[in-house]
Amino acid sequence: MNQKMAADRERQLEILKKVEQEAKRFFSQRETGKALPVWERQPIRHISDDGLGAEGAMDLFISEYSKGLALNSGSRFFGFVIGGVTPAALAGDWMTSLYDQNAFGELDCMDRQIEDEAIEGLKDLLGLREDFVGSFTSGATMATTNALACAREWAAAKQGKTANDGIYGLERPVVLSAFAHASIYKGLSILGLGRNSIIEYGKLPGRDRGDVAKLEAELQKAAGKAIIVIANMGTASTGDLDDLRAIADLKKKYDFWLHVDGAVGALAMASPEYSGLYDGVEEADSITIDGHKWLNMNYDCAIALIRRDYREMQYRTYAQAVRVNDNWTESTPLEHLGNEGSRRFRALAVWMNLMAYGKTGFREMVERDCRLAAALADLLEESGVYQIHRPVLINGFAFTLNKPGVTGQEIMDLEKAIREEGTTYLNRADVDGVPHLRCSFSNWSIEEADMKKVADALIRIGKPFIA
Repeated sequence: MNQKMAADRERQLEILKKVEQEAKRFFSQRETGKALPVWERQPIRHISDDGLGAEGAMDLFISEYSKGLALNSGSRFFGFVIGGVTPAALAGDWMTSLYDQNAFGELDCMDRQIEDEAIEGLKDLLGLREDFVGSFTSGATMATTNALACAREWAAAKQGKTANDGIYGLERPVVLSAFAHASIYKGLSILGLGRNSIIEYGKLPGRDRGDVAKLEAELQKAAGKAIIVIANMGTASTGDLDDLRAIADLKKKYDFWLHVDGAVGALAMASPEYSGLYDGVEEADSITIDGHKWLNMNYDCAIALIRRDYREMQYRTYAQAVRVNDNWTESTPLEHLGNEGSRRFRALAVWMNLMAYGKTGFREMVERDCRLAAALADLLEESGVYQIHRPVLINGFAFTLNKPGVTGQEIMDLEKAIREEGTTYLNRADVDGVPHLRCSFSNWSIEEADMKKVADALIRIGKPFIA
């Protein structure tokens, strides 16, 4: 055996203790460091002939690279829509790496039990209908792709085709959405349906919420064709959401596949205070849930949910076989129902998270994040420095400088100033043609003191921009 590998085998526990020491250092940095440091690109470092050993490699990374770590798992990072791994999920992820299971999902293996319990727990937490079944993926992009692959197979079945035949000669389904996240376009591209297949049917004035009357007009126009409708449970830029009840009611009149993008806002269903916003989601055929957003899982983790009636279509798409000639059954291994053959045991960390904090824990987190998001929006608007795009619905909102004719360059400069100051990080968004910053409260550990600290910093940094 290689000398350094042999030495590391003898010192595995000491190496892990060193990881624990690094965790202590990082947690301290997360409390006091810059939310998103600016990294100066370095020359590419090449490996040596003999190697450094595990501890030597760790020392090199910590001393030379750790200063560039983003603190997005902490309580002051409000950019994009990023959670932050909870203590239970972190422990579960470390255990996942320790056990290093290839979670094929065979019915007679323990990993299948944990995965099934994680999916059932998530459905129970969110109050979702019993006949949804789930598949774990690496992120919302692949969860969306998984769900839309099922929709594509549903559309193909209407023409007497399956995944065995491919998309050639398939009449492309009509895809309707008022406002689709870029990952939807990416998924459609991967699936061969094309980015240009989406018809944006129109939003309500000043909203990211679809105009249902315009949707119905498009449904009437596409009568007789396979139709996929994509709705939102919260958009990344403004936190707005579609009228799911009205869209679901249209399914009684028109035949279409309803996919609901819940990557941003699905966790709000854990709270009775907000679950009413999602009335109608029970009529969805598929749902995307992004674990490493508001569920506060480690990267990378997401779940594609589809109705059990369509599991066969998921199997026909993803079966790891030369040709699919048999049918899906309850004992079909999970590797045949998702994007990957070899599968990381992602479900363990999700299971740990759900078991650790239960319904009460996630309900409190959701309500606290929503309350603090609204409080921050109020403080920014009351300062006179910023204008809020529209009232906060759940946990995210967009805002811009309180001055006429705000330019994209001004918002870019503001974003840069916020990043360099370091208290928080926010990213840019174009809302109705006006440059904005967007803010998302998705982290489990945000408290009022964090919100006020960020508010003070944003107001102080923004003042010179409106002078």
